[in-house]
Amino acid sequence: MTYVKQVEGVDTRLTLLWFLQTDPRECWEPYFTGLDTAVAESGLGRVELVAPFIPTVPGTDTYVDRLR
Repeated sequence: MTYVKQVEGVDTRLTLLWFLQTDPRECWEPYFTGLDTAVAESGLGRVELVAPFIPTVPGTDTYVDRLR
């Protein structure tokens, strides 16, 4: 994308999205914790962010208190 500033010294950046069939709070620990270590140990790159997305419920304040 032309409006995204390039990171110096980095040839390739990868964004990986996981679409889950369950709430990430139910499966986060066994499947996603430690991915940064595994990538670092492989020598193939580094992980900048691993974060779950829990959607709000439109028209309600559900989860809004956790956004602050």
